[in-house]
Amino acid sequence: MRSRFTAHVLRDAAHLHRTYLTSARRPFDDQLDAVDEVNWTRLVIHSHEAGPKPEVSTVDFSAYYDADSKEQALHEKSEFHRINGAWFYVRSLRVGPAPVRSSQAKVGRNDPCPCGSGKKFKHCCGR
Repeated sequence: MRSRFTAHVLRDAAHLHRTYLTSARRPFDDQLDAVDEVNWTRLVIHSHEAGPKPEVSTVDFSAYYDADSKEQALHEKSEFHRINGAWFYVRSLRVGPAPVRSSQAKVGRNDPCPCGSGKKFKHCCGR
């Protein structure tokens, strides 16, 4: 994680390319793998957690950058995989509460309307 942050600060696109699992297997191209012009200022690692396998790990961090003379933060939880002794960035994980899922079954168009009218849902509340 720290080496990738340093590569962003130094705008070292080649290192970012090598340590990102999706691009690591492809040849490096200066045009395609350009680094954005963000002025990164500091990195704070909040936690590090081992994954379900020893070669998987997650890092929760905040990367700070300068925008319009104000320090802004990018907060992310990232997944890393170790392959042949080297760590690769895999993806950003969801941060925040899990999506809300309905505990009730969805009413079908031809099911009786749940309002109790005795009509089919499509002819009652489903309009």
